[in-house]
Amino acid sequence: MAACRLPLALSIATAALLLSGCPSPENGGPPPETETSDTSQPEATLAPLDVANEQIRAADGSVLLGIADMPGTIRVDQQAEFGAAERFQEASVSPDGAWLAVVTTGAAHSAGWLVRMEARQPRPAAFQYGGNITIGPWSDDSRRLVFVQEGPAGGRTLTVVDAERLGETVEESAMPVRSPDHDELAPEERIYEALAWSNEELLFRVGGERWVFDPDSGEVRPSKQ
Repeated sequence: MAACRLPLALSIATAALLLSGCPSPENGGPPPETETSDTSQPEATLAPLDVANEQIRAADGSVLLGIADMPGTIRVDQQAEFGAAERFQEASVSPDGAWLAVVTTGAAHSAGWLVRMEARQPRPAAFQYGGNITIGPWSDDSRRLVFVQEGPAGGRTLTVVDAERLGETVEESAMPVRSPDHDELAPEERIYEALAWSNEELLFRVGGERWVFDPDSGEVRPSKQ
């Protein structure tokens, strides 16, 4: 008789669990919640940025980057490096919120950097000797960015940086954008303008003509737009 009561008691207990809405071990409850290490936030939750000389803050007031996080010099190539990180000038968040593009300035030079948000490790991306740098458009996939460089002679050129191909120097990271007739233009006529990204290629204009730059091949061709 006692042997018959045990299965009956288990059946009653199982039914009570089901009626109460609590998952039983047999039925397998919901899987435990897992944590993710992805700390990036969409651009909309970070912008507009507050860029001061010493700090860059998100829209909620949190500090994204301090000038102390930046290297004292920027390495242009394996032989040369310059002081161009005394203060912040401009910043822009990638559309996916994973990258921060930063422009710093020194006594006479400007530098462009890409910073992975979760690591705060600036990588050299652009440099202008005796001139100024501003930030151009991000590609929609957040992989590529344009830096606009203005030289002391008045010309304006473009540099594309690929977040998946960053090196330890500007020379390794930067892809200068040049039209086929660049060398034939006078310095004051070298006024490049980044128009838009389309199909992972950059549409730009110089000398009244439109061109397309393909970052994968480095090819520049006339635009059909």
